[in-house]
Order: sequence, then C-alpha cells, then structure tokens
Amino acid sequence: MTNSPQQTGFWAKLKSFFTGHSSRSAAFEPTEKEGVWYWKNPDSGNTLVGLTKFAYQDIGNITFVVYPTAEDSIETDDDLVELEGDKAVENLKAPVSGHIVKRNQDLIDNPEKISEQSDRDNWLMEITEN
Repeated sequence: MTNSPQQTGFWAKLKSFFTGHSSRSAAFEPTEKEGVWYWKNPDSGNTLVGLTKFAYQDIGNITFVVYPTAEDSIETDDDLVELEGDKAVENLKAPVSGHIVKRNQDLIDNPEKISEQSDRDNWLMEITEN
C-alpha cells in the first residue's frame, strides 16, 4: 500500500509540528547591511534581523544587549540595538521599517549565546515590514 499525496502531506506536516522543521523552509540566505543581517521568512512573512559575523568580530564577546526602544514600530536607520562587547560598544541601525513582532529575550538574558549559535538562531528582532 502506498501513501496518497494527501497522506504524505499530512504526515510531513505532523512531523514538522513535532520536530519544528518544515520541509518547505527556504534556504537561509540573509542580506547584510552595516553590521546586521536581515532575512524575510517565507513561511511567516516576517523579517528576522541579527548581528553579522563581521560586526561580532569588531565588537568582541558580547556582554550586554540593550534594545533602545520599547516602541512597537521601527523605521529604517532607527537605533535597533546597542551591543556591548569586550572590544567595543556599537549601536546598530534597523535595515527595514515595520512593526516589531518580538525581540529575542534569550539573547538579552544570555548575550554570550550570540557567539555560540548559528546566525539564524541569533536573531535580535522579528519585524513585520510596512
């Protein structure tokens, strides 16, 4: 007995639900601008924004992460985040305008994780673009 396409789709979605991985997920190929990367997630339509490896090397080991605004919206070139490291303190600018969906609280609580995880896991902010 073979699975019909509907059953295969159902099982793929069920597996995706439990594993957190989508077989439809697009390749993670972010655009870089002035120390930040940004990538539009085709599944959610939201844009993830993070720190580039080059900026991390300039700043050094991150010891403190501050989001300068509690606002729910941000404009291109507004202050996105302030990062304090053992080499420098940097204010990074927003690469896009939009509504802030969430900030990565895990990186605020554990800034050292920026150096320990992949770029895709080290997003700083999730934005729905205008």
